[in-house]
Amino acid sequence: MGFRTPQGKKGLHSMSLQNRAHAHRLAAALAIVAFSASLAIASIAFAADPAPPQTPADALQQLAISPVYEGECTVLCHANIAATKNYANEIIFSHGNHILMQCSDCHQRFPHRPSGTERPTMKGCFNCHGLRHGPRGIIAKGECEACHNTPRWQLRPAFHVADWAAKPHVKPAELETTTKCMMCHKPADCITCHDQKGIKWQPKNGWDYDPSVSDGSSRSGCLTCHGNATLLKSLAGGNKSFEVTGIEDSAHATITCQQCHPDYRYDDKPSATKLWNINAGIQCGTCHQDSKVEKDRAPVALYNESIHAKQIRDGNYDSATCASCHGGHFIQRLDTQEASAAMHASAYRTCARCKQHGERYATYNDYYHGRAYKKGAADAPACWQCHESHDILPQNDPKSSVYPANLGATCGQAGCHKGSNENFAANAGKLIHQKVAAQQANPVLQFIGNIRGMIGGN
Repeated sequence: MGFRTPQGKKGLHSMSLQNRAHAHRLAAALAIVAFSASLAIASIAFAADPAPPQTPADALQQLAISPVYEGECTVLCHANIAATKNYANEIIFSHGNHILMQCSDCHQRFPHRPSGTERPTMKGCFNCHGLRHGPRGIIAKGECEACHNTPRWQLRPAFHVADWAAKPHVKPAELETTTKCMMCHKPADCITCHDQKGIKWQPKNGWDYDPSVSDGSSRSGCLTCHGNATLLKSLAGGNKSFEVTGIEDSAHATITCQQCHPDYRYDDKPSATKLWNINAGIQCGTCHQDSKVEKDRAPVALYNESIHAKQIRDGNYDSATCASCHGGHFIQRLDTQEASAAMHASAYRTCARCKQHGERYATYNDYYHGRAYKKGAADAPACWQCHESHDILPQNDPKSSVYPANLGATCGQAGCHKGSNENFAANAGKLIHQKVAAQQANPVLQFIGNIRGMIGGN
């Protein structure tokens, strides 16, 4: 996962609630008194607030309303989190096993309350437990017996309706098949009973447990870990951050992680490929099948006819998926002039970073198209305005927009060279990517180019 400092996770207790609360109030009070007496420690623990609290009560109140920071836990009380007492009568748990986690991954608010220490919810545990983390597989066991000493049959939550057949349960099941129900159950638990009764039913939201379903918290599901700036991995070229940013301002602000990342899941369904990034790129089609925004057809249908899609189907994963061109977490809507302008200017990021197109982008430097585009001209064409976007085809395909017989219409499209024909396109089109080659082959152009180079021109 990354380099992280020791933190705690569940804080589970075997003491009675009364003794538990008393012990924690005493420990917190002693720690806070010591904290308040030392300005140096206070300045570390409350780096976000330059004015340290003046009394233990003030300190406790500030801790209770502040975000949970690793420094507060380790400086004040838990210098060695792995040695923190683990209460295991009910729960099989070790802080030491969770040493790579951030405190806030499990304790989303200061846990030592006047009523005692709060335990993380099971939903919080399931942010990691039982999750098939793409190519890494299961990162933490999800079976009840892995964490609970209590027999499974005694673990039924209070909200659970025991006799489903005698109770109205379609509406709650529609709401909970991706949350509470599927946290413990599998589809077979429902299907078996339905088959016996001759009932056919499929939930609207699918059967997959999804921890990212909003529960009113801004840190739920995958963002519990991937919302941390300290989520780093050491690679040959240095540290790589796995923090996810940009979602809140993107077109997918309301989409859950599992909807785009199908192989980060809680079941054994096979993925389209063994590469999570390819699977994420392909997944776009599940939502965008019906949006007809181009040629009165859906982008997905057009893409499926393209050279990019064909190469993906043939196993060439260097080819482009939707995400390769549109990006990932930061995808913006294109319904504003600003967003459209940003998309138009993104040809280098969208096309040229692909190793198959980098050289072609480098030769896109004729005076009226490529050079103007690279200098920011809003009316100069981006790559896809000539080569198409979703349904891009090889130049030698008779249906390609840059096939010789079609090039006249492509050059003559609205806003470009009105009246263009095949002859015009055949002559002028050669210069778009071949200016340097044409210049080197033509003595006059070569001479002009040399003169421009001598006087610092382009």
